[in-house]
Amino acid sequence: MREDPGLDIGTIAGCLEAQYDLPVASIAFLPIGYDLSAAVYEVRSRDGTSFFLKIRFGPVHEPSLLVPRALIDLGIRNVLAPLRTRTSGLWCSLDGDDGYSVVLYPFVRGENAMVAGLSDEQWREFGSTLRAVHESGLGERFHDQLRVETFTLPSAAVVLRLLDLAEATTFESAAAVRLAAFWHANADRIRQMLARAEELGRSLQSHTFERVLCHADIHAANILVDEDGRIWLGDWDDPVIAPRERDLLFVVGSRIARSVEPREEILFFEGYGPAEIDPVALVYYRYERIIEDLGEIGKSVFLDPRLGEQSRKEEAELAMSFFVPGGDIDRAETVSRRRWPSASA
Repeated sequence: MREDPGLDIGTIAGCLEAQYDLPVASIAFLPIGYDLSAAVYEVRSRDGTSFFLKIRFGPVHEPSLLVPRALIDLGIRNVLAPLRTRTSGLWCSLDGDDGYSVVLYPFVRGENAMVAGLSDEQWREFGSTLRAVHESGLGERFHDQLRVETFTLPSAAVVLRLLDLAEATTFESAAAVRLAAFWHANADRIRQMLARAEELGRSLQSHTFERVLCHADIHAANILVDEDGRIWLGDWDDPVIAPRERDLLFVVGSRIARSVEPREEILFFEGYGPAEIDPVALVYYRYERIIEDLGEIGKSVFLDPRLGEQSRKEEAELAMSFFVPGGDIDRAETVSRRRWPSASA
């Protein structure tokens, strides 16, 4: 559960009224989400309409807002995009402070798919929507604004620095002390995983892939299911131009946020359509995801003074869960080829 960062509610309300012409009746912090660099709120206007507010600690990554807006403009439904300010912007600073970025969305009343699950038809719709994203052609439009996959494992350097930090630092937080001891005990395994992922990345650099626009974090917690049963693809925080395996990571044999069962994979591909999937790329992306999560968790637990002890403890436990027998690391290279239709099927 996320902790309230204690931002001034009056300042937030004033910003929304000035920038969005939104007369605010109430603002309630929501202790949800995996993004440790943002806080989210439900805002209720004086006419009773609810909005979803995200305040990011620092500047926004502009394509994270421009891409979903462009997908909607192309007629791709089921994409959750930000609302415009009164000057047609997609975000603004909080009370002139560039240290906080304000983004306002429609409020989707419902649950994320990690909690609600997806029906058979919703799995098919998820598949068809993700296919439309991949075939949108926006990768070319945003080529100069988005990261393009190079298979160079960008989070590896962060994890190595944190390994050194964990070994050399005395922490006050009990959760940080526990995680540092765990990292120290598992340092060889972490370095072996980094070496294996880098080896796979080098091999993939010589492969020929179609690179498409990818959401890059489309697990069940980032799919909203509203009260009418419509699904929404949200949290476009870091879209990339990459092989489609970057997104299919969250479907094929995935245990991220929630386990995807074989029958659910079949339903997804009934909507997505035939696809040739490179198993080496899939394994690489599994390792990359674990390494990225370790880096983000390590930065939060070891270095973020805003994080409360309970949140620090939960993050540390999540990082340690990757290493349990039969866990994400043990399963990273297990890929069944029988769960998706090939392009020639």
